[in-house]
Amino acid sequence: MKNKNLILLMLSACFVLPAHASKIKVGTGGESGNYFSMMNDIKSYCEETLVDGKSFDVIPSGGSVDNLIGMGNKSYSVGIVQEDVLQYYYKQDPKRVNPNRLKIVTGLHTETFHLLIPKNFKPKGNDSLAAKFSSWLSDEKPAKISIESLKGQSIGAVGGAAISAKALSYFLNLNMNVHSIERSDTKKAVAPILIVGGQPDNLVTELLNTNKYLLVGIESSALQATPFYIRSSANYQINGRLTTVDTIGVRAFLMGKSFRKDSRNANMIQLSKCIDDSLEDLADDSDTNPNWASVIELEDEGELTNWTYFPLN
Repeated sequence: MKNKNLILLMLSACFVLPAHASKIKVGTGGESGNYFSMMNDIKSYCEETLVDGKSFDVIPSGGSVDNLIGMGNKSYSVGIVQEDVLQYYYKQDPKRVNPNRLKIVTGLHTETFHLLIPKNFKPKGNDSLAAKFSSWLSDEKPAKISIESLKGQSIGAVGGAAISAKALSYFLNLNMNVHSIERSDTKKAVAPILIVGGQPDNLVTELLNTNKYLLVGIESSALQATPFYIRSSANYQINGRLTTVDTIGVRAFLMGKSFRKDSRNANMIQLSKCIDDSLEDLADDSDTNPNWASVIELEDEGELTNWTYFPLN
């Protein structure tokens, strides 16, 4: 009887293990967000092209940081990561986050930097800096500031934008005091707030509707030495008018773990080729995320990064 039970247990394991091993776990973002939506589009278009019976397990997550760390601790094999987060963690821990371990499957859309400054903001520093901010914030028209004017200032960041703010501070030597704030605390903030994400962003709209904040443009010329920040714009209804503010953005990438043995990278290479071949259909499909249209624009503009890509062939 014991031998019979043992045989049944072994047979059961044989059926369970391959089913588990066939799943490629993908870290995305919140279920209502772009990352989760776009990965499900990819699953719909490209899952059938995977080899060895693999399929996708699209998992809601905390976003870029969660996905990057999750690929390091084996929670995910694939994840969507903003490039500023990727480059920042590479500088902090190049042994774990490097182009030999993680490669880009495909480029995705741009995430926009929304810099909101309370109208009663009092910057730290000399009188000339305070006068600059006073003149910028006294005008109801969109202001554009040099990013260096935030040097040494405190800045609040919502959610994953905290890492984006730290990356901005690190790469531009701004020495900003970055602190995370909850969405519920933003309406009483007295320091600049950074929100990074798609647009229109509901929280940005809420804060602008209080009439206590200005959405401030970011001068991009100082960012030329850091090529992964790209020019962008934010469009919002302000005082009943559609207003465009020039700002910066950072691209999101679908990334996968890379292995020394070429055969273990077959699915990532196949996935990269499938997405590239399907871009126009993904953009035209009425059931897919609207950001696919912007992905095509970025690809047509040759918007690439120096990080390593999985080959298309």
